[in-house]
Amino acid sequence: MRGKKVGIIGTGASAVQVIPAIASDVGHLTVFQRTPIWCMPKPDFQPSPPIRWALRHIPGTQTAARLASQAFVEMTFPVPAHYDRILHVRPIAEKAALNYLKSQAKDPVTRDKLTPRYGLGCKRPSFHNSYLSTFNRDNVLLETTPISHISAHAVHHGDTRSHKLDVLILATGFKVMDPDNMPTYLLRGIGGVDATEWWSDHRLQAYEGVSVPGFPNYFTIFGPYGYYGSSYFALIETQTTHILRVLKRARRKHADYIEVTQEANDRFFAEMLSRRGNQIFWQDSCAGANSYYFDKNGDVPLRPATTLETAIRSRRFNLNDYHFKRFGAATPSLAVNRKRPAQPMA
Repeated sequence: MRGKKVGIIGTGASAVQVIPAIASDVGHLTVFQRTPIWCMPKPDFQPSPPIRWALRHIPGTQTAARLASQAFVEMTFPVPAHYDRILHVRPIAEKAALNYLKSQAKDPVTRDKLTPRYGLGCKRPSFHNSYLSTFNRDNVLLETTPISHISAHAVHHGDTRSHKLDVLILATGFKVMDPDNMPTYLLRGIGGVDATEWWSDHRLQAYEGVSVPGFPNYFTIFGPYGYYGSSYFALIETQTTHILRVLKRARRKHADYIEVTQEANDRFFAEMLSRRGNQIFWQDSCAGANSYYFDKNGDVPLRPATTLETAIRSRRFNLNDYHFKRFGAATPSLAVNRKRPAQPMA
């Protein structure tokens, strides 16, 4: 792309990484923005030799470093996002982010275009130390006029303006809350029910984000209301703890058929809906966020909880919330009719 006219559509997580990386190489870069992103400085530094030595040789140092990192992540998304109505930490974080934007973007017009008009946390924020300052470059243009169409060599706007380009990069997101992304392969349960269709008909839901009634012997790490916005490492450990408890119970009972009960699933789903009033997503400030967190039903299947709560629950949930059966060599019939569960209302 060196010396070429490049355009990039999107200002989300991917674009925040790509834009600063290519700005100095391209001849000209046009950034097409629909919704600005909240961007804050990234606390990134090279550990000193004594710190590196301590991490290698002093017991507990790595654990302390991870706890500090986890606490930072927790306070920058799960806590403010899920407990916005209670803790009121968002205004403080927004002020800090706006001050950072003011210090980075020199041109007031560009700075105004980069200013989010929605609450911090309504959509995925970002951390980068040079994204905002990249728009100070003479060869970078921020375009906020809606795109009307794209031709072979240009991006056009409804006001008859266009940008001629050699390369167009689409940083337009990916499937996250779509039913056919969890999982990405065909999954059929009892009676041949397709998981994608089931979620489409019944809303995204899963007991503790792990199990779905009608899909025995199937567990997922990233199920609806499993992820809570923290580290994926913490999520994997939490959900794996849940799954291992179930499998150990099945082994003790010599069971080869495991299925979460409908009652347990409905109870958990109702709890998730009842707790979402404290989340930032349901405040008026999120109306113009264009957030991918919302699915087609208007739900945000992110778990309203902290890492600590989910870790405790993965170790203490009632194992009687699962059916454990043994069929041995016999294969249970999957061609059975199952009554669709009543859906709890928000």
